[in-house]
Amino acid sequence: MAFDPSRELPPAPGPEFAGAGAVPDDGVYVFDDERIVLAVNVALATRRPLLVFGPPGSGKSTLAPIVARHLGRLCHTEVITARTEPEDLLWRFDAMRRLNDAQTREVAPTIGAYCASGVLWKAFDPYRTPPARDGKPAAPGAGRDSGPPPGSVVLIDEIDKADPDLPNSLLVPLDTLSFPGPDGEEVSARAGVEPLVVITSNNERELPAPFVRRCIVLSLEAPDKEHLLNVARGHLGADYDESTADRVAEHLLKVAAESEWAAGPSTAEFLDTLRACHELGVEPGSRTWDLVLEVALDKGRGSARLHG
Repeated sequence: MAFDPSRELPPAPGPEFAGAGAVPDDGVYVFDDERIVLAVNVALATRRPLLVFGPPGSGKSTLAPIVARHLGRLCHTEVITARTEPEDLLWRFDAMRRLNDAQTREVAPTIGAYCASGVLWKAFDPYRTPPARDGKPAAPGAGRDSGPPPGSVVLIDEIDKADPDLPNSLLVPLDTLSFPGPDGEEVSARAGVEPLVVITSNNERELPAPFVRRCIVLSLEAPDKEHLLNVARGHLGADYDESTADRVAEHLLKVAAESEWAAGPSTAEFLDTLRACHELGVEPGSRTWDLVLEVALDKGRGSARLHG
């Protein structure tokens, strides 16, 4: 199924998936750059990860759940930190629980009994889970009576914050769409329902060349005024005020121009400022206008006062 945001939304995954990757219908994404839709469809066609570069506020992290909802899929998210280990994306081992069992001499016979599925496990084989405490393996397809799983989108957010070994460790799982589980069992994606993996980077650290070569690459630009206003219209609906949005957008772009690339105000901060102005009845030029911009948008960025 190709990605087309202009089409009517398909039925959402059933209620049994609530809290398990189901995406609500209230997400808004402005697709005013045709490269975004094309890149998503190239990634779907090639079954390659989509690697998205861009500054904060460019829409990197919000793209994956919106695509998932338009495709009728689940979305599984892992936000990467400096402490993220490669195995965390596959499964997580609960060493403390195993230690507690060892102290009571009730250790399960398999390592998998102490593991929880990571985002790639959930996306590749959502109905197969690590073995139970009695060591019995979970059968493929077990645990659900509602038919085949709806497919998945995986968001691996801010991969540039990880140790360089993490991207390299994903080469084989993302290339083969499979990996060995904690007890040697194969966890693999089913043909025809391969997941779409979306990986984001703020470009704070260079990624390994072999990893980048295996991805479809999309570079997003910082939002311009037209894009900001389109986003505001989509999010605020009847609460949208053209004059206020125009002034706040101009102010944001001025602050961003004299800030470090990663420190400029984000689209989320832009929307927060507009919501504050609407809820508090603050208009451009009013007594509290400068203060709202200062606390909701400026936040100490830049060297000059840019209100007006």
